[in-house]
Amino acid sequence: MMEDHHDELGRADTREQGGLRPIPVIIANEVSERIVSASVTANLIIYLTTKYHLGAATSAIIIFVYQAAANFLPVGGAIVSDALLGRYLMVTLTLFSCTIGTSMLFLTSLIPNLTPRDCASPTPLQLLVLCASLGLMALGASGVRPCCLAFAEDQIAHWDDGGGGGARKRRALRALFSWYYVSVGFAQIVAVTILVYFQDQVGWKVGFGISAAVMLCVTLVNLAASPWYVKVKPEKSVWVSLLQVAVVAAKNRNLVLPATRQGVRFHNAPGSRELVPSEKMRFLNKACVLGDHAASANDGGAASTSPWNTCTVEQVENLKSALSVIPMWSAMIMTFLIQSSSFGVLQAATMDRRIGTKGFQLPAGSVSIFEIITFTMWSGCYDRYVVPLLRRATGRRQQVLTLKQRMGTGVFLSVVSMAVASAVETYRIRNAAAARVDGGSPPGAPQAMSVLWLAPQYAIVGLAGAFSSIGQIEFYYAVLPKSMGSFVLALLFLGAGVASVAATLVVKTINVVTGRNGMQPWLSNNLDEGHYNYYYLLLAALGAIDLVYFVVCCYVFDERTLNMSLETAGDAKEMVEFQEASSEHGCGN
Repeated sequence: MMEDHHDELGRADTREQGGLRPIPVIIANEVSERIVSASVTANLIIYLTTKYHLGAATSAIIIFVYQAAANFLPVGGAIVSDALLGRYLMVTLTLFSCTIGTSMLFLTSLIPNLTPRDCASPTPLQLLVLCASLGLMALGASGVRPCCLAFAEDQIAHWDDGGGGGARKRRALRALFSWYYVSVGFAQIVAVTILVYFQDQVGWKVGFGISAAVMLCVTLVNLAASPWYVKVKPEKSVWVSLLQVAVVAAKNRNLVLPATRQGVRFHNAPGSRELVPSEKMRFLNKACVLGDHAASANDGGAASTSPWNTCTVEQVENLKSALSVIPMWSAMIMTFLIQSSSFGVLQAATMDRRIGTKGFQLPAGSVSIFEIITFTMWSGCYDRYVVPLLRRATGRRQQVLTLKQRMGTGVFLSVVSMAVASAVETYRIRNAAAARVDGGSPPGAPQAMSVLWLAPQYAIVGLAGAFSSIGQIEFYYAVLPKSMGSFVLALLFLGAGVASVAATLVVKTINVVTGRNGMQPWLSNNLDEGHYNYYYLLLAALGAIDLVYFVVCCYVFDERTLNMSLETAGDAKEMVEFQEASSEHGCGN
């Protein structure tokens, strides 16, 4: 299969624009942004604590805010791209933003006046330059992440035209998705190994300089490839469509809907069947009711009905679908929070990081490699190897684990990972205390405990991500209309962004509450004097509560679509299903 994908992507398109030729450049755009972002995030806490002399909690809050921005902004970027700028211009502008941001971060390591002197606190100007560089990098993610994959699809969209173009397009899309996810995984591995190694062993100047050079090169290559691109003009965004339903329903809030549909006309798109909205969230149906003066577009009248005055039934049902998955989406936020809330980099910095007999020292910022490798291996092996084994073990020939069960497994494993992290940190603190008693080493001094003790918790987090993140994507695609594909990706970005904001509040609250009356806070700057094990245990408890909430949401969520279409045949009117039920109630789905 991979050989077929390679052959498909390796063929040059004969047309002047589009085809397979520009796709590697488009993928390289996102891969480069991911490499830079992941390498900075992985090791930034070390940079802030050692070069800016910030506390562990303050550094974590800065990172959480950066991660929140990098996840919230792509939602706005997708809207701006769809409705105003188009994908090419959005990607190009945000590549420039990311390049400027990485260059500014490089300058903080190059120019001494941009970082505080020994033991001094950073000045407002120094913090401004630092935050501005991170802000511009987050702004770079706003266009690159939501647009690159869709922009790559635009290059082969015209293959539907004539002959066997449809089959060729399907093969190319499978190849595109395969190589896209492989490339993103490769970017993560390169970021937390090679770049972090340069930052840790060679110096921040070289590490950040490589990141700035990579972004500059890919930005220039993207400009050079511009003549090859198919540049689709922006059209109406699904986000605008959802907003229109909310606005029109609010404008028509005083409209009284009759108990039955008799005598009520609903607005439908030209050329579509005459659809009747479902009874769930009935107040939204006011957005698609036609007044006495108007006629449905299917009847040849009101073809110019403004969408800000009357929406179609399809628009209304799209908003209902989006709102219906919000409880399930909210139940998955805790998994994002747990996956981003580890202080493993600081823990690794106090441990013995030598691996193997030749004394290779693992950079502290590369400790997340255990998570990335687990995620990548499990994702690649699940369908090919794990599912057949489970089928033989259970005797089921169809789906072994449903999408909800996979998501729930991810939530459960997130809880387990924090319980393991708490146990490991407790053991590390005891080892440190014993070393102080036996050898008189000061708090926070490096100890003989191997960094490999952190591997289990990171591996479990990677496994949790493989179940929860991929399960979420497939779940949303299964229950939402196909026209809302961009909304699926936005849900993931929003979930990660909300989790980063929540993590910031959790860290700040914990330090304020536990640091009262002169007490040493849990998240102390000195790990040996703090109680990071209690912090992990608290996250495990919150995750357990979230697991119960997730189970409740599973039983409440109804995946069946109750829309009906009204088809007229002579004098007889027959109600038929608008969309077939995809599954049944409950957690078994």
